[in-house]
Amino acid sequence: MIYIFISFILAAPVSAKEFQVGVSPLLLDLGTLERGEKVVGSFFIVTSSPDEIVVKLDSSPANFDFFKKPANSDIVNLVSEADSSGWVYFPDNPYVLKSTNVSLNTKGGTISDWKKVNFVLEVPDDAEPCYHAFKIAPTPYISKDAGSSVSIVALVALTVKFKVDGVCVVSGNVLDIMQGSSANNIILDIYFQNTGTATVSSYSPDVAIYYENGTLVDTGHSAYVSVSPGDIGVLSAEFNPEKISPGNYLVNSTVFYNINSSSKQVMLSIEKPKIIPGAEVSRLDIAQGNNMFWIILLVILIVAYFIYRKDDRNARKL
Repeated sequence: MIYIFISFILAAPVSAKEFQVGVSPLLLDLGTLERGEKVVGSFFIVTSSPDEIVVKLDSSPANFDFFKKPANSDIVNLVSEADSSGWVYFPDNPYVLKSTNVSLNTKGGTISDWKKVNFVLEVPDDAEPCYHAFKIAPTPYISKDAGSSVSIVALVALTVKFKVDGVCVVSGNVLDIMQGSSANNIILDIYFQNTGTATVSSYSPDVAIYYENGTLVDTGHSAYVSVSPGDIGVLSAEFNPEKISPGNYLVNSTVFYNINSSSKQVMLSIEKPKIIPGAEVSRLDIAQGNNMFWIILLVILIVAYFIYRKDDRNARKL
C-alpha cells in the first residue's frame, strides 16, 4: 500500500494539466462619460488550453493604488472611491472558450484561443463627477472531463477606467475628537467631514495621546471608513485603559484620504471606561424576552396536555 501511495504521488505531476485563463488588454480606458449614459465595452478572454473551458466573469472595485501609478499621477487627486463595479453587467455570462483556427494578434504576441466579450456600463444619474475604476476577473471551469488532475490558473484581471463628466473636488477636514462609549477599552472617535464631491476612503494611522507637557502616552489607529460627499465619518481608535489614567490629555490625529490629509489636536478629558447603559438595557430586554418565550411555551404545553387527556377520556367512553 505504501508503494502504491508513493507511486501515485510521483505520477501525479506527469498527468496534471495546467490551464491558464486571462484577459487582453489588461487596461481599458472608456474616456469621459455623461451621467445616465450607457456604453458598451469589449475585451478578449484568452487561454493557453485547447480544451473547452467555461469562464465566468465577475466585477469588483479597483484598489485606489491603481491611481497612484505614475501613469495616473495627473488625475490621482480627481478620483472617486465609490464602488462602480455594480454599474456593469454582462449580456452573456458565463462564456465558453472553444479551440479555434483563427489567431488574434496582440502587443504581447499571437493568441490562438480567444473569445471577444462585451459588457455594458450604465452610469447612474447621480454618479460622482470624477475618475472611477473597477476590475473584471475571469473565473474558469472545465466544461468536460480533461484528465485525472487539472490545475486552473486565472491570470491578472482587466481594469476598466473612465471619467464621469463634471467638476471633481476631493476635500475634507477633521471636525473634532471625542471619547466614545466602551465597557472595556478607551475609544477615541475622530469625526471627519467630506466637504468635496467624491467619496473617499479615510483612515487615521496614528492617533497619539500626550500628557499636557507633551510627553507621549500611547498611540493607536483607526480602520478605513468610506465617507460620501457631505457626510461625516466616525473613525474609532482603541486604547488600553491600563496605560491611560483618567485625566486631561492632548490628542492628535491625522486623517488620510485619497492623497490628502487633515490633522487636528484637541485637549480632551479622558474618563475610565464604563458600562454602556444602552447595551445593558438591550441585554435586559433580551433576557426578559427569553423568559416570556419559555413561559408562553410552558402554558401551551399545559393546555395541550389537558386537551389531550380530555380527548383520550372521551375516546375511552365511546
